[in-house]
Amino acid sequence: MLTENTISYQLSLHILNSLKEANLISEEEFMAIDRENKKSFKAQEYQGLS
Repeated sequence: MLTENTISYQLSLHILNSLKEANLISEEEFMAIDRENKKSFKAQEYQGLS
């Protein structure tokens, strides 16, 4: 089942890929931002359970 957080994360990943393909961010920046997004969306998911 796709949660709102999963959909939001996938959208953020699409945007990041677009930025990387346009050479607006580097691979390192992409990875760092994606790592933070994963933490953020996971934290929001856990907050929704409480």
